[in-house]
Amino acid sequence: MIRLIGIVSILLTSTCTIHAQEKEPPKTFTNSIGMKFVWIPAGHFLMGSPNKEKGRGDDEIVHKVTFSKAFYMGTFLVTQEQWQAVMGNNPSEFKGAKNLPVDSVSWDDCQAFCKKLSEKEQKTYRLPTESEWEYCCRAGTTTPFHNGETLAPELANYNGNYTYGDGKKGVYLQKTVPVGSYAANPWGLYDMHGNLWQWCQDWHGGYPRTDAVDPQGARTGKYRSLRGGSWGSHPVFCRAANRNYIDPEKSTEYYGFRVCLVP
Repeated sequence: MIRLIGIVSILLTSTCTIHAQEKEPPKTFTNSIGMKFVWIPAGHFLMGSPNKEKGRGDDEIVHKVTFSKAFYMGTFLVTQEQWQAVMGNNPSEFKGAKNLPVDSVSWDDCQAFCKKLSEKEQKTYRLPTESEWEYCCRAGTTTPFHNGETLAPELANYNGNYTYGDGKKGVYLQKTVPVGSYAANPWGLYDMHGNLWQWCQDWHGGYPRTDAVDPQGARTGKYRSLRGGSWGSHPVFCRAANRNYIDPEKSTEYYGFRVCLVP
């Protein structure tokens, strides 16, 4: 009888351990300087755009991408206050309002920020890969924008003098706006279209023509990738699938970023 009780005890302990291992981290996370993150589940999606999508680029080849591990994605673009807390300066062209995203940062600047933040927090922060960015932007949708077939000035900060599809014209603000000024996408992420171009980790390169698992982009290159469009962009460049690239040392008032947190 004593032996049977012991076996049952071991089985119960093993079961509890397995359940503990399978438990997902919290759906949201806030670090010591107030940066908020959303838990992004492992999964797969079709990256790129269909041939019929208006304004698509030839490099937006549709292919299946699978993520084997979940991760945290920054809820917002990195703000000037957060940059100041880590880097001790503020390079932004647009200043004044609280919670404006930091602008005028290069890819190299973003790497320096991630390195210092990782050291400060004792966690691994980095830029998202291009595929992670699009996965998060789409949030399970397949349309040009996570809100549907077109974009409207009340949904994102872009150049309202231009339209996409059946969209309407609106005010062109000609500057950034505080993060969270517009509605979030289905996964709770803000400013995935417009406000500032967002640096990605990858070297810019061609897409694979076959399925990919945890892609990291080109091994080498000359330019780094950006996504999402900006306050000065035509809405066609704010599409989920649209790709941009530039010299990693380049910094202008159109460029910002968000970061991932590796659990």
